[in-house]
Amino acid sequence: MPGERPGAPAPRKPFQAVGESAWLILAIALFGLQQIAIRSFPLDGAFGFTRRAIFLVTTFILMLIALRYRRYFGAWIVAAGIALNLIPMIAHGGLMPVSYDVVQESKAFPSITRDDVGHQLSNGKDIVLDPEDIRFGWLADRFIVDLPGYGTNIYSLGDFVLFAGIGLVIVQVVAAGIWTISRPQRTTSA
Repeated sequence: MPGERPGAPAPRKPFQAVGESAWLILAIALFGLQQIAIRSFPLDGAFGFTRRAIFLVTTFILMLIALRYRRYFGAWIVAAGIALNLIPMIAHGGLMPVSYDVVQESKAFPSITRDDVGHQLSNGKDIVLDPEDIRFGWLADRFIVDLPGYGTNIYSLGDFVLFAGIGLVIVQVVAAGIWTISRPQRTTSA
């Protein structure tokens, strides 16, 4: 274009920065919607179906939003983690299976008893099942982790992949910022 310097970065489209922020805001809103559905909707009947549907659909959309940021390698890892979690959830009607044996071994949820097997937990997306009833057991919530300051929880392989992806995105964003700041500015001579 006339008046532009050779080698100068392309001018930003209007609202390009707002567009990037809008995707992040949408992702946060979808996560908020998930939390509202999980914590507010009843487990059974039409509301129970709606609760599971909201969680599955918003999780799928969050995976697509992660791919929107595919220029970051970590975003691909985030999307893969979400996909790994979706597989057992779809196989179990929108719920993440967790083995009763693993719950007992974790000692994190003493209120869960044998009577809870086959039922969705009221404050989450999980369903407690006997190990032989879990499809894609290697992708279910099955890893007990005790984190200082947070406590004990049970995670899936997809969760670990997702966390690694988030960490990688953070490293990539920070590294790109440092690179931009520390890179010498090119000057052009007339």
